[in-house]
Amino acid sequence: MQPALRNPADSDLSLVLIGARIGLEHGWSHIYSLSEQRDLFAQLRPGAQFGDGERFLSPPPLAWLAIPFAELGMNAAYWLWLALSVAALSAAWWLAAPGLGRRRWLWLLGALAWYPVLYSLALGQPASFVLLAVVAAWRLAEANRQYAAGAVLALTMLKPQLAIGVPLVLLVAGRWRIAAAFAITTAALAVASLIVIGRDGLSDYLSLLGEAQNVVNNSYFTLAYVFGLGVVVTVVRLVVVALAAAAAFRSRSSDSLAGLFALGLVAGALAATYWHLQDYAILVGAAWLFARDRRPGWQLLWLLAVALAAELAWPIGPLPVLLALAVWFAFWLQPAPRPAAHAA
Repeated sequence: MQPALRNPADSDLSLVLIGARIGLEHGWSHIYSLSEQRDLFAQLRPGAQFGDGERFLSPPPLAWLAIPFAELGMNAAYWLWLALSVAALSAAWWLAAPGLGRRRWLWLLGALAWYPVLYSLALGQPASFVLLAVVAAWRLAEANRQYAAGAVLALTMLKPQLAIGVPLVLLVAGRWRIAAAFAITTAALAVASLIVIGRDGLSDYLSLLGEAQNVVNNSYFTLAYVFGLGVVVTVVRLVVVALAAAAAFRSRSSDSLAGLFALGLVAGALAATYWHLQDYAILVGAAWLFARDRRPGWQLLWLLAVALAAELAWPIGPLPVLLALAVWFAFWLQPAPRPAAHAA
């Protein structure tokens, strides 16, 4: 985290800016060209190694979002992106955090003090924008603007793995209007992306994705840490997805959209194939929505275990946070006792 703050060129944002600049300067069909990325990487980060993790792999919309930053210079772009990321996180908190008064402010302070959030912000990751899209979609759905909610939820395609479980859960739970609007908007973004990058760009993209599957760091914080890469972990992930779908199906008659959105985020994190420590930042939104789901106090206390396990994930490894996340996920697999009072 410190190197990025001292030298913004060491952040992941530099990779996004590489994608944007290649598109602007050489054409969007080249944004996944490894040689083009290597050349621009050498310009932005002279002396740094162009390693396996130094790739622009995000969908084209993230590079499009970065276009206004591309001509600012690395330092100005980084600090402006950081300011907007903090603003997005704060807006998400304002929309989704439960409670009143000081208790509500504690949710924001906790988020800003949590290592995965700080790490994500320092790296220039888009997690705050994805988080804002999720909670804004939830708010719209609560206001019975379901088509608008689905369209906003599609903005999570800036970094798909962070919230990919949410539309699946909503579909199985019978919220088909949200799921349909999400699918249509996502399809429109996908078609636009394919038109822009063309066949050559798609080929380069698939090649980079295939390469990324063999990078150990990309699966270190996933269930592959426990089960290894191969058939076993694939089966376990499918079981997680099936259990999430079953829990969502059982919730069809529930009026708690907050619980469904939280389930989608947690299930997606647990079943992820490509995940890093900074990606756990999305779970602050799951925590806020989970607390709104009229859960018993002992389940809310478990969020502290999840937070602590992720906070210490570098020194103690991924296993505690994966176990804590699995227990949290299990809360949806049994009928939850419902107190009479609703969370504020």
